[in-house]
Amino acid sequence: MNKTIQSSLLVLLAALFIVSCKKEEQRAILNTSSATSTLAASSSTMVLDSSQKTTTALTLTTKPVDYGYKAAVNYTLQFDSANGNFDKADSVALTSNLTQSYTVADLNALVLSLGLTPGNAGTIKARVKAQVNQVSGSASSIPTVYSNVVTLTITPYSTKPVPLFPVPDSLYIVGDATPGGWANPVPTPSQKFTKIDDNTFGIVLPLIGGKQYLLLPKNGDWGHKYAVPGTPDPMAGSFMPDEKNNIPGPATDGVYTIIVDFLKGTYTLTAGNPYKVPSNLYIVGDATAGGWGNPVPTPSQQFTQTSNGEFSLTIPLTAGKSYLFLPLNGNWDHKFGGADKLGGTLLADGNVPGSNTPAPDASDTYTIYVNFFTKQYTVTK
Repeated sequence: MNKTIQSSLLVLLAALFIVSCKKEEQRAILNTSSATSTLAASSSTMVLDSSQKTTTALTLTTKPVDYGYKAAVNYTLQFDSANGNFDKADSVALTSNLTQSYTVADLNALVLSLGLTPGNAGTIKARVKAQVNQVSGSASSIPTVYSNVVTLTITPYSTKPVPLFPVPDSLYIVGDATPGGWANPVPTPSQKFTKIDDNTFGIVLPLIGGKQYLLLPKNGDWGHKYAVPGTPDPMAGSFMPDEKNNIPGPATDGVYTIIVDFLKGTYTLTAGNPYKVPSNLYIVGDATAGGWGNPVPTPSQQFTQTSNGEFSLTIPLTAGKSYLFLPLNGNWDHKFGGADKLGGTLLADGNVPGSNTPAPDASDTYTIYVNFFTKQYTVTK
């Protein structure tokens, strides 16, 4: 009896051993040849409507990549412009359902960031990037899988605020409160406003107390004007196109800053020159032909004033050197400059870096543009 039991146990153990060996041989096999990804879009052509901002405009869906085993995979949805190659893609990590939806507002913001123009149909493209995670955190030896590229044609809308009145390309001031009087055309660039942004203009000039003025969209033309309906406060008020009354100037003589806002249809006056707009502008420094000698050679190192607060100059600059902007030639009392080689924030006096404004990396001829109302300068070839 004992021998029979022992024999049975041996047979059972042998069977278990054989089964165990077979299980050990059932290993996962990586199959990269069948590892593919497909991306599908709910629509390929869309005209976005600002009145439907919270409505879902687009849904993009993909399916899990089959690697031949249960892999831990990161899925990333990538967008790029029509001419891009996804090296600087706008990316979003997909959740476990591998679906990403966009509202009208979110999709509009995305395509605007990719360079599409409001009101015009433009093209972007999308794809999915699948990467296998390594438990150790090191780079995976399994190749990254990319889906097909989906092309989307989208017409975005503008997110900029709508001004109260159409914004002219230029703006001028005329009137007996100004140095040029009622003569039209007015003297430029001193009585030509500087454009600050899409809706706002600024100017700094002396005004004669107790007089009046108008704003003109076209110099030398009385066909249209910006005036006032009544008798507003001389220091702030609302204007309207082609109104009958002139705008009253300040009560006393002095230098004033006028800001005209077409978004709100308002104007404001401030006594003085808070934007530090100079009458002239010069460049000095060892990056220029004149070096640090002050006064600088003119007219080669004197800027051209293009509007009341804008100046430009085309000049050779030497790499590795530096320069400054001066409002008065031959005078070191005041200076302007910046910290960036190709433009940036315009700084004044003690805020200018001690190393001055650095020249570009390559010696060449550059155009320098300075805007005292926006406090920006640019340096371009």
